[in-house]
Amino acid sequence: MQAVKSPAISVIIPLYNTEAFVKDCLDSLVTQTFSDFEAIIIDDGSTDGGARIAASYASSDARFRLIGQPNKGLSEARNTGLKILHGEYVTFIDSDDCVAPNFLETLFFIAQLHQADIACCTFQNIDESYQTDGSTPNTAISKILTAEEATRIALYQDSLPDYSAWNKLYKASLWKERRFPAGMLFEDFATIPEVLLSANKVATTKSELYLYRKRSTSILSSNFTLKNTVLLDIAENVFEKMKPVSKKLYRASRSMLVSASFSILMRTKDTEEFAECRKRAFAHIRKFRFGTFFDRKIRMRNRMAILLSYLPRFLFLKFLKKGIA
Repeated sequence: MQAVKSPAISVIIPLYNTEAFVKDCLDSLVTQTFSDFEAIIIDDGSTDGGARIAASYASSDARFRLIGQPNKGLSEARNTGLKILHGEYVTFIDSDDCVAPNFLETLFFIAQLHQADIACCTFQNIDESYQTDGSTPNTAISKILTAEEATRIALYQDSLPDYSAWNKLYKASLWKERRFPAGMLFEDFATIPEVLLSANKVATTKSELYLYRKRSTSILSSNFTLKNTVLLDIAENVFEKMKPVSKKLYRASRSMLVSASFSILMRTKDTEEFAECRKRAFAHIRKFRFGTFFDRKIRMRNRMAILLSYLPRFLFLKFLKKGIA
């Protein structure tokens, strides 16, 4: 009996209550110029009709599989896909997003061209009313980075690659012993910097091949609750892991920690509920602001926020709340 050939790429698509958008997402995969892939759709306990739409693709196209599970969250849905993938490479697409027709072909090509463990593209923001038109973006010149360079750039949050999980193609072996943290917000931030650092090298292209749908119900658009303050926990953990690696990663992760601290102060209320987290954020800013200010690679808004942090506290917080940081 002849063995079934494994696909070159596994596409993992977590699905949860995105009935209005999942058809666009799956259509954008059907029209890919690269056909050697499997699409693993993980229905994470959806309560709308999204799973029914996904089932129609799984029944009509052998490349598509639909796996159901009780609602466990984005991380666990991705992890389920990671456990059952067959591809040499893997990518993640959120079910409310889309990809350009040459998304898989381009990333696979530059990964192979440079023999890189990770290939990364830029993305285009789309709104909730956007519908794909099937156009194929021009392919920009690719660039190769060392793992340390790629991780440093991601931590400075100002260029490509970033630390989103979705606009990248990974060698599946990078995920053999690695999973997303269960039940945690900002799971990409907690995971991707270490994945980048574990790569042999990272290939990038400035082609806008991933279409990221900005929705009013997203985590970043919602009210900041105590659960969201895990952002600072993650930033502290990433800093502790990166600072021994090299001076460059120390500076980059320090900048990231200061940035996360400003974000906490800007997005939380000055109440007892957030007192402990805000105290830690203030401590990080006071400890690292001087060295961070003179780091030429930090973002301008962080530099401005550092200057404001030397004002009296009530003035600093007033300006910060207005979004200057």
